[in-house]
Formats: sequence, C-alpha cells, structure tokens
Amino acid sequence: MVVVLLVSLLVGMLPAKAAESDGDQAGQEVYQQLSAGKRVKSEGTYETPEQPTVYLTFDDGPSKLTNQVLDILDKEGIKATFFVLGEQAKAHPAELKRIVKDGHAVGNHTYNHVYKELYGDFQTFWDQIQRSENIISDIAGIRPQLVRAPGGTATNFDAYYYYLMDQAGYIMEDWNVDSGDSSRANVPVNEIWQTVKASPLEHEINILFHDGTGHASSVEVLPQVISYYKKLGYAFATLTPQVKPKQFGVTKTKWSRSMSLKQFQGLLNQTQQYATAHPSPAEIAKREAEELEAQKAQTEAEAKAKADEEAARIQAQEDALPLQIKVFGSNALTIEPSAYKLRANRIELSLRYLIEKMGGNVEWQAASKTAVAHYGIYDMYYDLTDRRISLFTLGKQTAAYSLADMTMQDSQIIVPLRKTIDSLGGRITDAVMSRDSRQITMALRPLYFFKENDAILQNSLFAMGW
Repeated sequence: MVVVLLVSLLVGMLPAKAAESDGDQAGQEVYQQLSAGKRVKSEGTYETPEQPTVYLTFDDGPSKLTNQVLDILDKEGIKATFFVLGEQAKAHPAELKRIVKDGHAVGNHTYNHVYKELYGDFQTFWDQIQRSENIISDIAGIRPQLVRAPGGTATNFDAYYYYLMDQAGYIMEDWNVDSGDSSRANVPVNEIWQTVKASPLEHEINILFHDGTGHASSVEVLPQVISYYKKLGYAFATLTPQVKPKQFGVTKTKWSRSMSLKQFQGLLNQTQQYATAHPSPAEIAKREAEELEAQKAQTEAEAKAKADEEAARIQAQEDALPLQIKVFGSNALTIEPSAYKLRANRIELSLRYLIEKMGGNVEWQAASKTAVAHYGIYDMYYDLTDRRISLFTLGKQTAAYSLADMTMQDSQIIVPLRKTIDSLGGRITDAVMSRDSRQITMALRPLYFFKENDAILQNSLFAMGW
C-alpha cells in the first residue's frame, strides 16, 4: 500500500517536472551559445549623420562640477550626454534637473560604481540599474534607455550581461575615444588635451569625459577640445537610440563568476518583464504607429463597407426599375425589371422576350442550335455555334454579322437591345438612365410598304399587338 502511494505521488509530480524541462528547453540553445562566449544580439536600425559628429559624454556625475560643464556647453551651443550615478543624482538633484532642462541626454551609469559588486553577478548589476533608474525617474521624470557600464564593458561584461541587457531594451554605450581624464587622480590638462588630439578621427566619435568630483581638469580642457573638433568640421549631438552605439567586443572577463541555466532563465524572465512594462520610446512609437495604422484600416474598412452597402442599396433600387420604351406612333412598352440587365450602360435581355413584346415570334431549331426571330418582313437567324447573325428582308439576305453579341443564359439567348433594334431597321433616339427612371425612345420602320395613286404610304402598323 505504501509502495502504491509512493508511486502515485511520483507520477503526480511528472507533469510539473515535464513543464520545468520544457521551460529549460526554451532557453537551452541561447544559454549554450552564451556559455560558449558567443554574443547573441538583436540588430537595430540606426541613422548615420551626414556631417562628422562628436558625441561628448560625461560619466560619474552629477557633481558640483556639472554646472560648470553645462555653462560651457550652453556657451558653445552644443548638447552632450551624461551617464549619471544613482547615488550622485540623489545627492545632486538640481544638477540632474538642469541637465534635462538644458536639453542634454541622460544615461544610466549604475548606482554606486563599485566594480566588485557590479561584476560579481548580473543580479547585482541589474538591481543597481533599476535602483539608479528609479532615482532618475523620481527626480527628472525620465527612464534612460542608454546605459554605460562603469569601466566599460571590456573584461567586465560577458555574453550573458550583454544579452540580458539587450532583452530588457537597454542600449549599452562604450566609447571610441578616451580622453584619459580618469587614468589617475588629477590628470593634467595638457595630458588630456594631447590624448584627445592624438586620438584617431572617425565619422562618429563617442568621447569619454568625466564630470564627477576630482575632474576639474576635464572642465578646464573642454573648451579647447570643442574648438578643436569644430575647426575640423565636426558637429556635436547627444546619443540617442538611433545612433549606432560604440561597443567593445566580448572578451575574457577578469571576474570569476558562473551562471546556471536556472539562474539564466530567472534573470531572462526579469529582464523581459521589465521590457514589457517599460517599452522604449521607439517601441512606443512603433506601437502607436501600428495602432494608428490599424485604426486607419478599420476606418477605411468601415467606410468601404458603408459605401458598398449604399452602392448595393442604390443598385437594388435601380435593379427594381422597369424599363419604359416609347415607340413613335405607338403605345409604350414596359420591360419588367427581372427581364433585363443594365451592364455598363448597355441593356441586355432575352431575344424571345424582346421579339414577342414587339409582336413577333421566335422559333428554336435545335439541330443547328439556331434561333429564328420573325418580325414583320424581317427574319433574323441567330447561330449560336458560329456566333453569327443573318438578317433576311422579305426572304432575301440583306446582312450578316460575325462574332455577334449573343450569349446563352438559362436556356435563353441574351442580346443587346440597341444592336437588335438597329438590325431590325430601327434606331434608339433617346435614353434616360437615372437612379429614379429608365426610359428609352425608339423609332421602328413600318412593317409594310405599298403604292396607292403613285404615292408611297407608310403604314404605321408596328406588329406589336396593336
């Protein structure tokens, strides 16, 4: 009994275990690539400026020096990007507010800049990014998408760090010009200047400076650096998600750390939940554009449906109109709505119906698939096989039409009204086709001609039953 109970308990646990295995399998492939040191990243779409551009960036602030930097930037009429520390923003909220107010960009530089904490494990790095972001949001009302790792990503980041930050929607920013202002304490102004001047020139330069405490030399050299790049034809701009970030490649880290599949999946869940709760401005814009496009499509669909409905109503109304045919010298004919069709301003109807309405008759010769319409002195042969019409007047062929307009529908030969009337020697003199009325006026030749006292009299008997 105990054995049975134990087996039952084990079996009951299998679905949960299977679900866990399925979850492990979902990230197994990516996890293996990251474990091998291979970076897995999503490619973005970036804009390259036409003019060579310098992106001045300042790390470790804000501090008491930040206002001096801002004064210089304001005087030069240029914008820069400030990667702020959470604890410094908390200590200098006025400076952070001014950075935003003056139109500069803000990036996240973690909370306390302590390497051994940040790079001991990703969870601590992530927690510091979130803590710093919340402080920035509380003070300035923004959540930076740009992040700069203290000390840069080289030897600090591994493939896991990059991938998880990417999954959260953050953009990591390194640099391609280091001013050297943090190589040691109190770096001389001239040394910083010589370092910058010796740096290679590229179309886009992301230059690293610091505005934290102890970097007075950076403030002092800044006007000279700005003047140097301006003379070379460079413009200045802030970093944005549209600017392709400068990032160091994945290298062997100087930190001893490991990550299990379970830890990876837990962190991946955190970062993806963050991305869902805090979409980037680009993602928001994309969603708004998609919503706008969806609304536009819905509005167009509704308008089309309404137009189609109105067109169908009008068409139904028009299809219900009888066709009034006025014949000179005779009473009017009424063609019932079901007996004709108006197609592209052409009236089509049954040959038999038309001829019999006019007082003639039609016989069907099945062997030759030919309909013979008799109308007064006229006989018209409709040969369906050859699509040929032969017209006889008083038994003598007077005309023939090849590839004639005729179709067989529901065992009836359908013909165009005007051409049929023309073939009988008549003509349509007027036609009114509106939404409220359909009227045709036509003239037909008299059916009989005879001489009396050398005068040609036309008998107005139209063989229409009158």
